[in-house]
Amino acid sequence: MIVVDSNTWADFFNGADSAYVDRLDLALEREEDLGVVPLIVTEVLQGFRTDSGFQRARRVLTALPVIDPPMEWHVEAARLFRNLRGEGITVRGAVDCIIAQACIRTRSELLSPDSDFRRIAAHSALRLWTP
Repeated sequence: MIVVDSNTWADFFNGADSAYVDRLDLALEREEDLGVVPLIVTEVLQGFRTDSGFQRARRVLTALPVIDPPMEWHVEAARLFRNLRGEGITVRGAVDCIIAQACIRTRSELLSPDSDFRRIAAHSALRLWTP
């Protein structure tokens, strides 16, 4: 399964040209398994200024299979954050650790250009797609 982070979804809906958007386009064209973490839906939808854009994105995102992290995964995300901090690696927020932990637990590949995820992947079992 592929999980697409909010940065890539935002670029996709805004028509940006990037290797990550190209990979998402290919996944959609091939009908590859995509999943979504609810926090990503929130992050993506809060960025829309128009109702039409919001509704279009909502239809796409809510049609995907949901990876809904149970409480234990949140505990593991906190442990991941603490372990990274103990190694001197700063991750900007808990949300990224929750998303990373959800991907780790489901063995999903994360599609994101975010540097925090690169740091997490370098020190954990997170599988991160790279162009």
